[in-house]
Amino acid sequence: MPIINTLEIYEDLKSQFKEEEARTLTKALEKSLEEYQKKQESFLATKDDIVKLREEVKDDITKEVKGDIAKLREEVKGDIAKLREEVKGDIAKLRGETKDDINKLWVGTNADINKLRNELANAKAEIIKWLFIFLIGQGVSIIGILKFIK
Repeated sequence: MPIINTLEIYEDLKSQFKEEEARTLTKALEKSLEEYQKKQESFLATKDDIVKLREEVKDDITKEVKGDIAKLREEVKGDIAKLREEVKGDIAKLRGETKDDINKLWVGTNADINKLRNELANAKAEIIKWLFIFLIGQGVSIIGILKFIK
């Protein structure tokens, strides 16, 4: 179906040219217009073409995004595994350091306890010594008072 009405063009040309020339010009123009229309149709996208292209692009993007997500997921898993190993190592190191610190604390505490025991034993001996000195003094005083009274 031509873009313009060639019958009207034929009528206009017929008045200025011979009938055969007008017919030939009109057919040439019609053929040219049909070819132009076919070329335009091949360039213009239809709804189906757009839908098809949209689906293709969507599929391509979906595949690409899925691939990127899978790759990212693997990278994250690797990073988590590395981090987990680092944390385990740090925990083991801290555990060892804590045990060493506790052992040092026990050794220090035991030394302090033994020192206190020795000091208490010395204090006890000192108290007993002064007790005997006091008792002897009391005994001498009582004996002196008794001798004085008799």
